[in-house]
Amino acid sequence: MDTRILSLAFGCTLAFAGAAAAATQATFYVSPSGNDAAAGTKDAPFKTITQAQKAVRAINGSMTGDIEVILREGTYVLPATIAFDERDGGKDGHYVRYKAADGEKPLITGGMGITGWTIHDEANNIWKAEGVEGRFRQLYVNNRKAVRACFPNVIAANEKGNGGFDHDFVRLTKVDSSGRAFDVSADYIKNIKNIEDVEIHLMIAWSENILRLEKAQVNGGTAKLIPKDPERTKLFHRAFPMLGTAFMSNPPKQQVFYLENSYDLIDAPGEWYLDEKNHVLYYKPRSGESMATAHVVAPRLNTLFSVLGKDTKNKVGYMSFEGLTFAHSNYTRPSEEGFLDLQAANFNVDVLPDQSRGNWEKLNSNKYLLWRPDAAFRVENAHHFLVQGNVFSQIAATGLDFVSGTNDDMIQGNAFFEIGAAGIMLGKFYQDSTTEIHIAYNPSDKDEISTRDTVKNNLVTNVTNEHQGAVGIGAGYPRYVVIEHNEVSYTYYSGISIGFGWTKQQTAMTNNHVNWNEIHHIARLLCDSGPIYTLSNQGTGSEIQHNYIHDNGTSKWADYWNVPIYLDEGSSGFTVKENVFKNSPAGVGQNQAGQNTLQQSNNYYSDDVVNNAGIEKAFRYIRDIKEIPLADFNGAMEQTPYKAQLTLPGIVQLEDYDMGGQSVSYSDKDFVNEGGAYREDGVDIVQVDSADASKGYAIGYTQAGEWLEYSVNVVTASKFVFRASVADGLEGGGIRLFIDGKAVTDTIAVPQTDDWNTYTLMDGETSEIEKGEHILRLQFTGAYVNIDWIQFALTKDELGTTGIRAYSMDFMPNADRSLKVFNASGRLMGVFNNRAGLSLTETLKQAGLAKGIYLVRGAGKTLRVQVK
Repeated sequence: MDTRILSLAFGCTLAFAGAAAAATQATFYVSPSGNDAAAGTKDAPFKTITQAQKAVRAINGSMTGDIEVILREGTYVLPATIAFDERDGGKDGHYVRYKAADGEKPLITGGMGITGWTIHDEANNIWKAEGVEGRFRQLYVNNRKAVRACFPNVIAANEKGNGGFDHDFVRLTKVDSSGRAFDVSADYIKNIKNIEDVEIHLMIAWSENILRLEKAQVNGGTAKLIPKDPERTKLFHRAFPMLGTAFMSNPPKQQVFYLENSYDLIDAPGEWYLDEKNHVLYYKPRSGESMATAHVVAPRLNTLFSVLGKDTKNKVGYMSFEGLTFAHSNYTRPSEEGFLDLQAANFNVDVLPDQSRGNWEKLNSNKYLLWRPDAAFRVENAHHFLVQGNVFSQIAATGLDFVSGTNDDMIQGNAFFEIGAAGIMLGKFYQDSTTEIHIAYNPSDKDEISTRDTVKNNLVTNVTNEHQGAVGIGAGYPRYVVIEHNEVSYTYYSGISIGFGWTKQQTAMTNNHVNWNEIHHIARLLCDSGPIYTLSNQGTGSEIQHNYIHDNGTSKWADYWNVPIYLDEGSSGFTVKENVFKNSPAGVGQNQAGQNTLQQSNNYYSDDVVNNAGIEKAFRYIRDIKEIPLADFNGAMEQTPYKAQLTLPGIVQLEDYDMGGQSVSYSDKDFVNEGGAYREDGVDIVQVDSADASKGYAIGYTQAGEWLEYSVNVVTASKFVFRASVADGLEGGGIRLFIDGKAVTDTIAVPQTDDWNTYTLMDGETSEIEKGEHILRLQFTGAYVNIDWIQFALTKDELGTTGIRAYSMDFMPNADRSLKVFNASGRLMGVFNNRAGLSLTETLKQAGLAKGIYLVRGAGKTLRVQVK
């Protein structure tokens, strides 16, 4: 072993051992039955984790020992993502520790309970729940995952766990590359009435691709399935993975798929369908399930915990999370834009023209922009973190993601099962979502690289269930990473993957160790995978040693073969030796790899490896964790007015939307308050400054489909006229108003203004609204609308003309500053320097950013800038 690595690993172990043994400065208690007005003691605990977070912030400026937050048993129903930043960490080696009480199992859920079931179709035993808000792609009934209605029906796979299942498949008739469509047997869709709601899940070599369908054209026995854009255009521009007749198949065979998401596909127990237009959820119970007593959970929040340091020089440090259960995260991008997996569930944001390959309209481009799925627990810019003894289950996408800027962290002794994508992801896979992915990642800011992180003694099983092209443990471009003594099993693609980019150029990677892992039952669907898979130049000193690899093969549905240990394009710097194979392809496969030291015999056997690879004895108890506690939603935050019930006629200040949280009182497509003002949930609120220097707030950074709700008391039944204060620097913005779920206006186009600094007035009229208490919903039908307030009146003469605000955005140009720039979807484009006297628009243009809308963060504020 490299002596430097030994000293680093030993130092890391000492640091965490010290954290466990350190003196305690303060202890706070939290319980679902507590009270946030209490003292936070064992006998008088807080009710919410966020209240404990505030208590920690009040005392961690100076630390003489660890600060503990003890979570008592019960369900913590999160109304919004809990966001930790550099204000929340420890100092000087002292930790802030969020941990379960001894012997107790606190459950942190991003889900919501679904109740009120009634019979819908007695003959077919299909039940329904009405008034179901939100969008979700998973459902859990009595702690078992239900099946989103599909064709063909799924196949039981109890070896994955209680209620486990695999998808079954049929084959395309052919790919119509000219028509950018798929030909299939007309029998497959003959009973489907709502084809525009259906998705095709298409397996292409090593990737899984989800495309929403626009329409189907039936001609005799063949149906032509035409996908929606943008995923249709992207897919038919891509050269890889290879769409069409399966690569090297003899005789030639077409690729496999299943269809999903239609009421007409509910024909087997355990299947469900959400009618989003009418807010009705349908379910066909399994044997023994009674919908009068069934415990049904749907996910709401994409991310439960987010840890985000300000930048790589201001990281969050010295925190631990121990003994907690994380469940019911959401991930809905496939329902909104499709999901085209390029590799390891890194999906296409765009496909670029590739002049070197000719006509890119014909499946010819090998230039891509990518991004990664959301995670239930997300960490970025953090050091000396301990994530230990936790359970991640019933997760829509990734379980735990150390995105970038992480160092000297330990992920140990956690159980990951029933996960939609990867169990664990670590480090960047590319610079950002605007950098072509074959450009070797090797940033000048080395603090951005995930460094000296350890992933050890984790159980990662029954994962990649929603995104079959994901991996068990996936690392992008880390350095000095240790992935050892994990057990990885039941994946549809590779087990452990390290590296990205397909390049022999120098990268950020060096001295990465993948040793003493047990890997079995992987690659159960896709091809071109390995139990351990690598890409690109890994520097020097990297190792793949003493892994026990068994019971792996190739699925009958795979396009072609799988490989044992797989050193794919550009892989170099590894010493591979003394790995044991049993009932599995053996040896080392190389494809355009660089220089490696291979000391691996195909028939090598060692009792030491067989007996000691995988989870070490002290952590083997996690193998016995088969399920999570049932969520109790009785203590969930209900929808209530933020300050007081609003009155119509009257003015609705739109930042005062109801309490309740994501999918209850609002729906926002990311978990960050981009404006950073007024409230601490995921709704984007900006500060506005009026001419009289008074401060106010407005809703900003909006995206189509987002909404906000307000409890209102309508004093008199009437049609209402209304006036709104709005700003929109682009065309296409729009809003619509609803009362108790019923539209009371048509879609109203928001007038374009010079920019988002300048507000104007917009008038409209509602249909008749009954007297009494109601829920008013403001829905955004077009993006990038800023809206401050809406005044409702009985006559136009009663509408005011004052209160138009000018948004103060002049916070940067007079000084040199470092700016973080994000695209409109919130993805980091890069960090750029703004020179004094240079406008932000010019700064972004000089940085080479394309036309579009960007979010710029600097000086503690966030600004939206348009590059024309």
